[in-house]
Amino acid sequence: MLTLKKIAVAVTLAFPMVAGAQTNAELQSEIELLKAQVNELKSMIKQQAAAPAPAPAPEAAAAVAPSDFNQVQTKVDAIEDSSEVAGFKGLRISAGIDPVYMYNRAKGTSSFSFLNNFTSLYGAGAASGEFYSYDNSYFGMAYLDIQKEMEGGTKLRFTLAPSKSAGSQYNFGNIVHEASASIPFDGLDNKFIVGQMPDVSGYEPFTNTYTGINSLSSNLLYPGYAEFFITKNMLFDFAAATYYTGAGLDLTRGPWETKLILANFNSARNDCPVTAVSAGNGTCNGSSKSPTFIYNATYAKEEYWGFEFTGYEGVVNNWNAGGVSHLDQIEADAWYTRADFNGNIEYTLGRQKNAAINGGDAGWWGISTLLSERVTPKLTLAGRVDYLNNEKNGGGTFNVYNSNPFAGNAALKAAGVAGDGINGFGPGATPGAGVNNGANRYELSLAATYRLNKYAALRGEIRHDVATTDAFYNFTSNSFQKTNDTVGLQTVVNF
Repeated sequence: MLTLKKIAVAVTLAFPMVAGAQTNAELQSEIELLKAQVNELKSMIKQQAAAPAPAPAPEAAAAVAPSDFNQVQTKVDAIEDSSEVAGFKGLRISAGIDPVYMYNRAKGTSSFSFLNNFTSLYGAGAASGEFYSYDNSYFGMAYLDIQKEMEGGTKLRFTLAPSKSAGSQYNFGNIVHEASASIPFDGLDNKFIVGQMPDVSGYEPFTNTYTGINSLSSNLLYPGYAEFFITKNMLFDFAAATYYTGAGLDLTRGPWETKLILANFNSARNDCPVTAVSAGNGTCNGSSKSPTFIYNATYAKEEYWGFEFTGYEGVVNNWNAGGVSHLDQIEADAWYTRADFNGNIEYTLGRQKNAAINGGDAGWWGISTLLSERVTPKLTLAGRVDYLNNEKNGGGTFNVYNSNPFAGNAALKAAGVAGDGINGFGPGATPGAGVNNGANRYELSLAATYRLNKYAALRGEIRHDVATTDAFYNFTSNSFQKTNDTVGLQTVVNF
């Protein structure tokens, strides 16, 4: 504004100078100077009009009386106390849904999958008629995850997932995925853990320990590892526990975190079943009667790489022979994440007494590897290859059993057809295989995830499965084949 005043004064003073000019040259020179000053004045007036009005000079702040300050402090303290009493302090809530469209060539199905069930293993009367399979795994679900950290470091976690919780596969109708507590003792590096806990093994665990967010399945968007596919890898689906119910220790020593857990294996309670009472033979052999020992150790000194191993030792349910038998399994996996690249690898080795399809001991080993690259800020591409060797004694693991969809077909049963025709395990209908040679399984998956925004993404996956026997049952042709293809499309929304 001061500059405008100066120019205006200069223009005013210029008029006498013009009037007093003695020659035409002098007069022309003064006129040109006047024009330039007037044009500059016009320009600055326009700029001043377009600019926001300047803020008035701040007045000196008035002194705050101590009584007024104390009143404000009291109100702030009251708000904090009210929040703590209401339980909001240390509270974290997250939720998500991931409706899926799934096409399965062997089944001949093309369907949306969302909040559908798993079949109960404890009797068809309570079951929905569906069957747990790699195309009906932990996707197409909704979850609500509540975490609370209390003063002193005690943590409580309660996760609900209707129809597709970890508990629902073995305890039909159970919507609780996790209900666990972590209680520190002798410092924050030693914790007592108790409750229902999803399995922690493998690079695709139920609980994403790297983000602190319950991954559950393929519906997690946050940066992490393995969350690039709709379906799970074969070691997750067929050679890993689902959940434990029990107690244990969580110990941290430098880069090492070790969990030692004594718990029911895939069970809310180990008890004598009603069938044992009705048999009247004084035995209780229908289910496991004692907890299983689970151990897990993770090394994560560097933020971008690490490894872990998990083991199970105990007597668990035998789904092929009935009753229970001893299980031994160990699993090791590692990860490497750097910039936009991610890599994972997992190896599993296990056996279960008298749990194979032909009644002998079941044995298996497998490997899974995954690579992904974020090619743009919104687009991630990923590939996964799995192999599961399961030919011993006709095949079978503690998650692979002879519950094929053609068991009620007398002709097929008389022909010696056996195994899991939906997932492609067992001898199937391969000529001359009998029941002694089960299928070894391969799978290749390619996936793309496109992030729409911070909370939503679209994901697509193409998967090709191969069995070394004719183990896949084709519902359309009533025949058996060695391969199957699935295509999935998924919408993920979570916070």
